[in-house]
Amino acid sequence: MRLFKTSGIVCAQNFRKWAVNYRVWLSGIVLVLLTHSYTKYFGEFCRSYNIKMSPWIFPFLYNNWYVKILFLAPLLLIFCDAPFVDDNQPYVMIRSGRKCWSVGQIAYIVIASAVYFIFLFVISLLINLPHIELSWEWGKVFGTLANTDAARAMGVLNTVSSRTLYYFSPAQAVGFTFLLSWLCGIFLGIIVYVVNALTNKRNLGVLSAAFFLILSISKLPNLDWYSPVCWTSLDNIDIGGLSSNPSITYVLGVYTVLIGLLLVSAFAVNQKQAIHVLPPV
Repeated sequence: MRLFKTSGIVCAQNFRKWAVNYRVWLSGIVLVLLTHSYTKYFGEFCRSYNIKMSPWIFPFLYNNWYVKILFLAPLLLIFCDAPFVDDNQPYVMIRSGRKCWSVGQIAYIVIASAVYFIFLFVISLLINLPHIELSWEWGKVFGTLANTDAARAMGVLNTVSSRTLYYFSPAQAVGFTFLLSWLCGIFLGIIVYVVNALTNKRNLGVLSAAFFLILSISKLPNLDWYSPVCWTSLDNIDIGGLSSNPSITYVLGVYTVLIGLLLVSAFAVNQKQAIHVLPPV
């Protein structure tokens, strides 16, 4: 019980710092601007045909590879100072103990990643609220954009996948996209954490995580099988054995193994590594 209580306090302390953390505010502003930029065409389509769209924009936010990098990069900005050792952290560690402190810091990455993508889902709704009607179906707008060339004619930058509409209900698509994005965020965040803790340098952790972002846009063969960032798009997941892409079972299994190994590494580093206070980023 003490472990959870103390770790929760350590984790909550990191969130309290968000109020004065310019990187968090900057990331939020960037997400709002990106979401507006890459969804405004949906609104224009709605106005052109005087129709409303369903609220299920989130699965199509970052289908395009370059858009995906733009949406994931602010998360690295939030985690770039991992393992989050500022002036008061040595005192927090002494009072809580290394074990509780480590659990709290890792819990912060896990919860912050979830908050990041929940925020992204919410702003995709708020920004497009004037054009949205409540519906549990995909609706005419997404159906038309997925199955006709209307998107190209309108200059829509975001692609609406017909495969996603065919194989997933809206709730399933949002749920799986959130889950896979969340796991990807945890994966990238803990990479930054482990590399920074090992090297006592913040830039190397971000560069290590950025490598996986760049890898996802490379032209390497069978990339979908070994690039975790690729798995945030449902188009890269095989459904029913009908494509050569990895299955959802494979993706979730590999994410579990990778994150598990990184967690073990993070705890091992925290138990043995000297803690160095670095200047704020």
